[in-house]
Amino acid sequence: MGEIFGLAIVRPLGLILLGIFKIVGNYGLAVILFALLVKLVVIPLTIKSKKSMLAMSALNAELQQLQKKYANNRVKLNEEMQKLYDRHGVNPMSGCLPQFIPLIIMMGLYYAVQQPLKFMMGFGDDVIGQLANLVGVDMATAGYYGQITIAEKLGQIYQEAGGVWPDTVTAITNGSGELLNIDFSFLGLNLAQTPSISDPSIIWIIPILSGVTAYLSSYIMQKMQGTQNSAAAGQMKVLNILMPLMSLYFGFILPGAIGIYWIFNNVFSCVQEIVLTRILRGKQEKKQAEETARIDAEREAKRAAHKAAQQQQAEKAREQNAAKSQNGKKKGGK
Repeated sequence: MGEIFGLAIVRPLGLILLGIFKIVGNYGLAVILFALLVKLVVIPLTIKSKKSMLAMSALNAELQQLQKKYANNRVKLNEEMQKLYDRHGVNPMSGCLPQFIPLIIMMGLYYAVQQPLKFMMGFGDDVIGQLANLVGVDMATAGYYGQITIAEKLGQIYQEAGGVWPDTVTAITNGSGELLNIDFSFLGLNLAQTPSISDPSIIWIIPILSGVTAYLSSYIMQKMQGTQNSAAAGQMKVLNILMPLMSLYFGFILPGAIGIYWIFNNVFSCVQEIVLTRILRGKQEKKQAEETARIDAEREAKRAAHKAAQQQQAEKAREQNAAKSQNGKKKGGK
């Protein structure tokens, strides 16, 4: 992992997770609230993305006509589609960014969970090495989750000492970071543990729910968007298969805390999708109704003006005919 990514992304996420944990005092709940906070922070981008997606849906009929008209000319089709998007102020790529942000954050959160001593508590490598020696963890053989193991063993020392940190621990840290007792248990699950596909256990519920909620999120997004375009519908069907499989896979290779984050990210996405679609679609339909009413009023006004002009011309013609007739009678009388 690059130092820039660690400093710019992982450390801030670790501090946020640490702050939430200190407030609620429960690691699993802190991860859930972290997922909610992420949703709230990116909601302006999500709203912009949703507006673009609804605008795209409104263009489905015109897109289908273009696809039929230029079925054998992909270059011309792309040109005409871009003109259509420009004409209506639609950016088909604007919906992608909010989809990638949770993935980027999940990567950062992965390292914050994997290395809590460094990215949550803020200890340097030297202090971490001394703490490892104190609790009997060989960092060379501990693998990816050595710091989690150290944090768990430190928690045991903390509990055995009656809820205080022994001098042997504080002498090592010496105020260089924020020493914290992290209990990784949540609803009977160890969120520091990575589910193993070869070792069935209760923690399997995390990757399973991750896959189920991913499917539910994709399904609701498709229903709320009301995709009619055949190409877009085909892409959504592929996503409905790939996203749950990817979520299931990630659930079996990442610590349970990441799975909890992804599960509730999906749940919050479902709620957000339903609420935003109803609000924004209602505004869109109201705007379209107002625009239709305005166009109809303009057409009616033009018809009324044209009819009045015709009546005026007819009246003028009658007056002219009457005047000619009167003049004819006068000449005849003479």
